[in-house]
Amino acid sequence: MICALCRTELFEVDSFLQFFGLVKTEGKELCYSCQSGFEIIGSDCCPDCGRQQVNRQKCYDCQRWQYQQKPSLHHRALYKYNDAMRSFMQQYKFTGDYMLRKIFNRQLIQLVHNTNMDLVVPIPVSQYTMRTRGFNQVTGMLEGIQLTNALQVISVKKRQQSNLNRNDRMKRKQLFDIQDSTLIIGKSILLVDDVYTTGSTLHCAAELLISCGAVSVKSVSLAR
Repeated sequence: MICALCRTELFEVDSFLQFFGLVKTEGKELCYSCQSGFEIIGSDCCPDCGRQQVNRQKCYDCQRWQYQQKPSLHHRALYKYNDAMRSFMQQYKFTGDYMLRKIFNRQLIQLVHNTNMDLVVPIPVSQYTMRTRGFNQVTGMLEGIQLTNALQVISVKKRQQSNLNRNDRMKRKQLFDIQDSTLIIGKSILLVDDVYTTGSTLHCAAELLISCGAVSVKSVSLAR
């Protein structure tokens, strides 16, 4: 058996740690080295976006959102977006290793279930991404729960967040459209994305959902 990420052979020490629950796997096996690279976000985090920091004060990004009169998303994430998570996302999203969707499936679903909501709405990908990648990385990681695909990307080809600087990300125009507004009127909605960077994508989606009749919008992601 080999590690799903680094492709090295799993040795007896990995099997021992997995047997006693010291290494968590979600349908795909990870070696101890890969598993230990992911950093869980602790209790000291921004109260608005869940960013890991040394205190529980509102972070700089969320202060900017507040200045722009954007409502708090009360966002929470499971892991820090460190080198290990960046490498995972590269292999999962951009290399297209769809089997990796199983690694964090149970943890992400548990985070969703711990949040009060009527509907779970994943952030969509563009038609261009679906044609070239073949899947939505968010819905892949949420396999097994009911989703409401209320949003769609306006443009055929959306610029990747990684190609934008921080200021550009926070000034982006509306990215989405509502497929069927009757689905969301009077509903509390939980948005789910893979990575929260500046929050621009989630704020775009939340602003649209609220303007179309949602009573509240919160959000979660795998990484922050």
